[in-house]
Amino acid sequence: MGSDYSHYMRRLLATIGIIAIALSIFLLLWHLAYVLVILFGGALFGVFLVGLASPLQVVLPLPRWSLVVLVATVLGGLLTFACYVAGPAIADQMVQLSEQLNGGLNQLQTYLKQQTWGEHLLNWAREQWQQAPLSPGKLMGQVTGAFSSIFGAFADLFVMLFIGFYLALHPKPYIQGFLFLFPREKRDRLNEVMSAVYHALKWWLIGRATSMAAVGVLTAVGLWVLDMPLIMALAVMAGLLSFVPFIGPIAAAIPAILVGLIEGPTQALYVVMVYFIVQLLESNILTPYVQKKAVSLPPAVMLSGQMLMGAVFGLQGLALSTPMLVSLIVIVQMLYVCDVLGEKIRPLGQ
Repeated sequence: MGSDYSHYMRRLLATIGIIAIALSIFLLLWHLAYVLVILFGGALFGVFLVGLASPLQVVLPLPRWSLVVLVATVLGGLLTFACYVAGPAIADQMVQLSEQLNGGLNQLQTYLKQQTWGEHLLNWAREQWQQAPLSPGKLMGQVTGAFSSIFGAFADLFVMLFIGFYLALHPKPYIQGFLFLFPREKRDRLNEVMSAVYHALKWWLIGRATSMAAVGVLTAVGLWVLDMPLIMALAVMAGLLSFVPFIGPIAAAIPAILVGLIEGPTQALYVVMVYFIVQLLESNILTPYVQKKAVSLPPAVMLSGQMLMGAVFGLQGLALSTPMLVSLIVIVQMLYVCDVLGEKIRPLGQ
C-alpha cells in the first residue's frame, strides 16, 4: 500500500512539474513574443537571400558568402534605382492619396446620410466618438504614438534585414549552435527538419513574390482601364499588402474604393470589381500554377493562423503569420506525424 502511494505521489509531482515547466515556457515565450517575431523575420530574409544565392553557385564558382553579398548588393542597387526613378512620383501620389481619402470619406458620409440605415450608422458612430472625446494632450499623444509606431516599424525592418544578412552570410555556426542544445542522437533528425523548413519557406517566398508582382501589375492595368487617379500608389500598395493573404488585399482595396467614391458610387463599384477580379485571377489561375512546386495552405487554416498569430504577436505577427504557420506545419509533420505516429507523408515544400 505504501509503495503504491509513493508511486502515485511521484507521478503526481512529476505531472505538476511538467505542467509548471510548460507554463513557464509559455509565459517566457509570451513576454519574448516581440523578439521572437523579429528573429523569425530576420531568418525569413536570410532564407530569401540564400534561396537567391544558391542557384548562382552552378554558374559562378564562388563561395556562398560571396554570392550572398553579390545578391544583397544587386537587390540594394535595384531598390535604390527604383526609388530614384519612381520614388518621387510614388511619394507624390501617396501625399495626394491621403488628401483624396478625405474627399472619399466625405463622399461616403454624404451617401450614408441619404440612406435610412446609413443615418443610423452615422448616429451610432457619433455617439461612440462623443463618449471618448479627445483633449489636445490626448490628440498630441496619439499623433506622437503614430510617429513612434512608424519609426518603430522601420527600425524593426532594419533589424530584420541586418539579422537575415548575417544569418545568410555564415549560417553554419548558428545552425550548429542550435543543434548543440539537443542530445547528440537527435541532431541529425533536427538538421533534416531545419532543412525541410528552409525548403518550405523558400518555395513559399517564391510563390508569394510572384503573386505580389502579378497583383501589382494587374491592379495597375485594371485601374488604368477605369481611368483612376493615383494608379502607381494604389498598385504598389496592392502588391505590397498582398504579402499577407486575405487581410492584405482587403486593406489595399479600401483606399482605392474611397478614391473611387469621389467620382461616384458607380466608379467605386467598378473599383471593387477590379480588385475582386484581380484576386480571382491570382487565387484560381496564378497561385495554382506557381504552387505546383511552391507551398500552398488551405484558406481556413491560413485565416485561422493569421488570427492566432495576430492575437499573440501583434501586427508584426499578423504580417509574418503565413510563413510562421508554414514552419510550424513542417515541424509538426516531421516530428509528430512521421516520428511519433509513424505515418508516411510528404512535408510541405518537398
